[in-house]
Amino acid sequence: MFRRQFVAAVLGSALIALSAGAAAAEQKKEPFPVAGKVTVVDFGAPWCAGCPETEQVMRDLQKEYGDKVAFVIINVDEYRGIEDKYLIETMPSQMFYDKTGEPIWIHKGQIDHDTLRERVNILLEGPDEPEKK
Repeated sequence: MFRRQFVAAVLGSALIALSAGAAAAEQKKEPFPVAGKVTVVDFGAPWCAGCPETEQVMRDLQKEYGDKVAFVIINVDEYRGIEDKYLIETMPSQMFYDKTGEPIWIHKGQIDHDTLRERVNILLEGPDEPEKK
């Protein structure tokens, strides 16, 4: 009896290891931050109640800003473990990156047009230059 349990445990572990390896191989490359552009990343999912409205705000502002800003919508179900990697606790959540790809802010929850526009404009203006003497 012990031998059957042992064999079953070993085979189960092997299957888990194989499926984990396959999942890692299937993992998508993250499309952000976009090099040389202010980037706003929206983390959401199809089952998230507030996500469709936030996605629409992102699409509207992409039209408004054109090529000056990258607005990226991430479905966390398609990027295994991404919510843990970026400490996303609430959906939707948005991460804001400056032109150098440095993460600057994270906003948790839905975001409206005016708030998103304000944050993007601050990033487009860039850091304050130190006064020269």
